[in-house]
Amino acid sequence: MEKKLNLFDLISIGVGCIIGSGVFAMMGYGIAYTGRSITLALFLAMGLCLLQSIAFPLLTSVFELDGGEYAINSLVMPKMWAGFGVGRDIIFRAGSLAVTAIAVVQYLVRLFPGLEPFSKLAAIVVLTLAFLCAVGGDKFASRIQNIMCIFMYVALGLFVVYGILNIDTAAYAGEPTFPNGMSGLVSAIALMSYTCNGFQYVVNMGKAAANPRRNIPLAFCLSAFVGAAIYGLIGFSATHAHAYSEIAGMNLGGIAEMMMPNGLYMFFIIGGALFALCTSLLGAVVSGYRPLMACAKDGWLPGVLSRTTKKGTPYVLVLLYLIGVIPILIGMDLGDVALICLFPGAITKLITNVCALSIPTHFEKSWKNSGMKISVTVYRLLLLISSVATIALGIFYFVSNDMKVPMIIVTAAIFAYSVLMSQFGNIHIQVKEEYTE
Repeated sequence: MEKKLNLFDLISIGVGCIIGSGVFAMMGYGIAYTGRSITLALFLAMGLCLLQSIAFPLLTSVFELDGGEYAINSLVMPKMWAGFGVGRDIIFRAGSLAVTAIAVVQYLVRLFPGLEPFSKLAAIVVLTLAFLCAVGGDKFASRIQNIMCIFMYVALGLFVVYGILNIDTAAYAGEPTFPNGMSGLVSAIALMSYTCNGFQYVVNMGKAAANPRRNIPLAFCLSAFVGAAIYGLIGFSATHAHAYSEIAGMNLGGIAEMMMPNGLYMFFIIGGALFALCTSLLGAVVSGYRPLMACAKDGWLPGVLSRTTKKGTPYVLVLLYLIGVIPILIGMDLGDVALICLFPGAITKLITNVCALSIPTHFEKSWKNSGMKISVTVYRLLLLISSVATIALGIFYFVSNDMKVPMIIVTAAIFAYSVLMSQFGNIHIQVKEEYTE
């Protein structure tokens, strides 16, 4: 029997999912929106994301679920809205896996310029290697994750040190703290929230975690705090050594090249950028297949995807791999994924919060045995605060989005999928039977 993941393993997965493609590929866009106030935007984005997803640690302390976000959604939501969450999850995973692999190749091209003509092939190779690590088992993948996280922390620490050593107040003297006003700050919060969501993926580890009712909620919160601290330091260091006009739109690799000696810059690219992106990719694969297996068991996907090989390798990894390869081949952009998929994600979380208000009364026995001892009043207050944060982020996503039509089309298509499958599909949600009281 494979060894269970401990608290440190779970935190490494959470932090690895946070610090990845988003911050290394999109920090420059956030700086372009709001300049030196990117640090504030990152803290606000992380805070709103934590509040938006607070139902997950609350509910994983009540229920020991194998299937992560999907299991939580299908337990508390009506069937149709659970299907909406399934559709959104599939689209989001397809895009996020692909663009993370592409971002890895973009940094590899900095080291090996000759790779550029073969970028798509290289991205598929990177994605393949991540899946091979996942085939080795959760504990093997977490060990790889832990090693890369150590190098990543060192590299990012060097970036912060050199950013602070190179602080030059004359470089940004006279520049406004909010170069594009409050609208720029809102746009930066919306965009940076894409980079802050990874901590919630630890809830997908379910029964692979040791003492899940305690360790998963704890890892959820600690991953967010560690990620926020790292992001705050990175944002401050990136924006206080050079003028806004020099770094707006530039990724962290470009900023590091301006500040660091060549040898340390190369270490930053490998140990920081590449390892951070790889931890994000590996964390997404390891935490991504369980919800899809649960979806297949319940009928939202073909039943064969709920099975494993004799060695325990899930068949659903093939689907996860294929939906990651397709966007690479068609050239999907990271920004497109973030802007299109975050809005239906906010809808899903809002419905989860509203439906979860009744958990203490509908599941009295499970509530009494919860690993998180809080009153019903405090629990519901937290969910209401979470709903307000979710609505705020949803508004931010909508007003700051230049791709409103594709976003609305994708949201409508996900809704149509959920309606058709719930009406005509053979859907049998097992987790509701497991916890029926």
